[in-house]
Amino acid sequence: MLFLLAAFLIGLTPVQAQRTYHGCPPEGNAKQTRAKELNAKKNRADDADTTAINPKITFHAMMVADATPTTFREGDVGRITAYCEEVKIGAIETCNCKDTDHWYRDTHIELVLDPMDSLDKTKILVVEVTPRFREKMRKRGIDWSHRALRDAFLGRWVTVTGYAFFDAMHEDESAQSGNAHVWRGTAWELHPVTDIRVTKRPPATTSTPHSTTTPTPQTTEARQCKATTASGKRCSRRTTDPSGYCFQHQR
Repeated sequence: MLFLLAAFLIGLTPVQAQRTYHGCPPEGNAKQTRAKELNAKKNRADDADTTAINPKITFHAMMVADATPTTFREGDVGRITAYCEEVKIGAIETCNCKDTDHWYRDTHIELVLDPMDSLDKTKILVVEVTPRFREKMRKRGIDWSHRALRDAFLGRWVTVTGYAFFDAMHEDESAQSGNAHVWRGTAWELHPVTDIRVTKRPPATTSTPHSTTTPTPQTTEARQCKATTASGKRCSRRTTDPSGYCFQHQR
């Protein structure tokens, strides 16, 4: 009996070790019960079952959904294609036990359906790479450090796979809240991200009704390229390309 008990306890060890990462448990160091529950969802570390992707999870569906949508549920696996307009380091949060090191903080990836929407915060969908998946990818030989994610995906069209998650902590900061000051379109996210890849720009999914009049030719003013050079400075070239990137940095 003692032998069997010892074997059982040894068998539990790897599971316990996976649940706590870098000394931080799934619930982080939050004090309130609701925050602990949200943190545990953010910190899930199981690979998404790509055979169970919910096709109802689309960019548009997430942007208009309330906290209890009828076509998908929190925890469903989603896959969306959009334009990556920003990659930045997440805040110092309780889900990561308030660690200040970039490796142990989330990476926020901001997506839009059209590069021209990049300056409209109400059209931004946030997806997040977590420290636990960053570490999983490192063990697979894939660099998901903040710098690598930014270099690989900023200014490109990407296909992202992850778990649908409603971040109630940001509900009052989303466009749906009706508040005057928002920085995102919705509290829905793909979080954590389990896969992200560069892809081609998809064909337009919406169309503008045809006008019976001849369209007036539009002139586009050249603007400074959005790319960052290897030295860390913004590219000095100017471009009229809708992407905002010059010929050398076009994705």
